[in-house]
This record gives sequence, structure tokens and C-alpha cells, in this order.
Amino acid sequence: MAAEAGRVERRIRSLKFHEAAGKLEAVSRYLLRSEAISSSHIEGLRSNARNIVFEELKRLERTAKGTAANTTADSRHASTAAEVADNIAAVTSAVERLGTAERITWADIEKLQLELLPSLSTQGIRDRQNWVGGSDIHPGQAEFIPPTEHALVPAVEDLVEFMSGAATGCLIQAGLVHAQFETLHPFADGNGRIGRALIHTVFVRGGLTDGFVLPISQVLLTRSDEYVTGLMAFRGIPHGAELATSDEPVRELSISEGINAWLRHFISAADEAVDLALALKDELDEFDRDSRALITAYAERTGTRIPRTDSSVWKILDVLPKLPALTVDVAARLTGTSSTSAQNALEHLVATGILDRHSIGKGKRGFVSNDLFDLLNSTLRKWASTRFDTRISKPNRPTPGSPGKK
Repeated sequence: MAAEAGRVERRIRSLKFHEAAGKLEAVSRYLLRSEAISSSHIEGLRSNARNIVFEELKRLERTAKGTAANTTADSRHASTAAEVADNIAAVTSAVERLGTAERITWADIEKLQLELLPSLSTQGIRDRQNWVGGSDIHPGQAEFIPPTEHALVPAVEDLVEFMSGAATGCLIQAGLVHAQFETLHPFADGNGRIGRALIHTVFVRGGLTDGFVLPISQVLLTRSDEYVTGLMAFRGIPHGAELATSDEPVRELSISEGINAWLRHFISAADEAVDLALALKDELDEFDRDSRALITAYAERTGTRIPRTDSSVWKILDVLPKLPALTVDVAARLTGTSSTSAQNALEHLVATGILDRHSIGKGKRGFVSNDLFDLLNSTLRKWASTRFDTRISKPNRPTPGSPGKK
């Protein structure tokens, strides 16, 4: 087990030294958005990828203009896209804030819940019994009944202590943290999304990742049956146990058997997630090469010069995977250039065929990369395939339309 975890850890660390690592920030945002969309799909939040990006763009636009990005004032009527954008913000917060904190406290986890679910009426640790599966009214046919509310406080304190420092490898630590958090189910809502955000927090704290998000939720979501089986094994309940009874299933596995069964699944999911990340980087590299070829071809066709190496054109091209829809103000902010320079560069990219003009709101014009939106949708479809290839197996859950469908 430890040897296999070590092998996968080395693969994850190697992502930082991939030939595309120079664009890691942009690629990371792309991975983060894909991860957040899949994590939200697990919780039943489904939205068009384009709408989610436009929601992110609106928030950045307000920030660029110095206007507070108020995402909670109207949160009770927030769109699904806004909720997924909140998911992205929450994962970012976990990676940046908790990933670098000297120690993690339970108050930090409750703050993460508030960031992720600002409109939730009941915040903080739950004060009543909950359960997973079965009826919403009673736990008689529940698949799993977490610990009582009275046992939670010492349990969550032990969990955050383990997160702050453990004598295990980082990958094993992340797997144990996630499984234990989901087993405790300490909140009334948001346990799944927060539990997945904690995986990335542990990865960063242990130096396994550095500012990028491994797309492990895609694997857990696509392999959902194996995921549930692994979690049940962690809790001592073997695969195939009778769940539809008036009593909770009997725990028949030993502690070591159950934990090892879960960790084997988690480590395998991380291994597959590395494959997905590498394949996505290759596709983004191809987009970059094709875009540069279009810029060169445009210069030859019009008898103009290719933009200088320090031109805003190249800077915007580098940040497009981070945000495939831009306004002049946001482009200027992300590239550290003037509004005039950003405007000219965006118009140049329109002329080359890389970007298209698109309305993003009342009287507001934006610039979008339809190719990157197609790639995002195509990626989500592939990652929903049990073989991670739609040519071999179709997506096993709702996904965006096929590339080309707007």
C-alpha cells in the first residue's frame, strides 16, 4: 500500500515539472473549474460551463473596477452558476488559506462551509442526527448513519489535529481525512463539497501539489459505485451488505481491512486523476500551438508584423485557459497592461479568429474563446465516461452538450 501510494505521489509531483508547467497557473484554473463543476454535479448543482465562466467574469469585472463583489446579498435567489462559482471560490480558499496555515482548527472548516454555502440557514456543526440514503423523514432504511451530534466535537477535533500533521504519506493522509470527514458528516449540508476541498488542502499542505488542483472529484464521481463501496468498507461495512432493512448494516470488516480497501480505491483514483490532468495539459498545449499559428498566418495574410514577444496579445493568450471569456478591464488586470493595450490585443485576437465578441450582460461586450468552451465541455464529457473516453463508453451522468453546441 505504502509503495503504491509513493509511486502515485511521485506522479503527482511530476506534474509541476511537466513541459507545460510555465502555464501552470492558467492550466490550474482550468482544472479547478472542471473540478468544481464535477464536485457540484455530485451535489446536484448543474449549470452550463459558459454561464459559470460568465459568472466568474462578472465578479472579476467588479473587482477590477473596485466594486465589492457582493455574492451573498442576493444569495437566496442566486443562480446555479453563481453557486458553482461559490464552489470554485471555496476550493480556492481551502487551497490558499488552509493549505498554508500553520495549524488547522475546526473554526477554519466552519468558515469554509460559510464560504461555500453562504445562504444556508443552519451553519456550523450539526445539532441533530443525520443519515445518508433512505427516507428524508426517518433513518430506518439509511445506507449509513453517522455518529450522533453528541459525539461530534471530540471527533472533529481529532480530525483537524490529524490534518495539521500526520505520520503518514500525504496521499494516504488525504484519503483518510476525506473518508473520516464523510463518515462524521458533521454539517447539515455541504459535507460532500467540503470533504473534497479538504483533499486538495492536504495535498498542498504536504507539498504534493503547488497551487493546482488534481481532478480527483471527476474520478470519484464517474466511479461513484466504487467510491461508495470504498467509503462503506472504511466504515467496516462490506460490499453487498443488505442495506434495505430496519437496522443499520452490521460492520463485518476489521478496521485494517476496511481502511485498506478504501485507500486502494482512493490511491487508484488519484493515479487516474494524474492521467486526466496530463491529457488536459496536452490539449491545452495544442490549443496554444494552433492559436500561435493563427496569429502568424494572420500576419502573413495581411502583410503585418507578428506581435512582439512582450505584446499583450501573447499575455492574453496565456491567460485564456484561466478565463476563456474576458472584458477589457479584466484582461488588463490579469495581464498587468493598460486598458488601451488590452483592448487592442483583444481586437487583434478577434481578427485572427481566436476570439469572438459576445454580449455578457446588459450593454456589456466581452470576448470569448469558443474553442476553449468546446474543450471544457468535451473534457467534462470524457471525464464522465467510465473509460474516460466517449469513443469507448458514453458519459454515465448529465454533462454539457457535444462540442460545437452552444
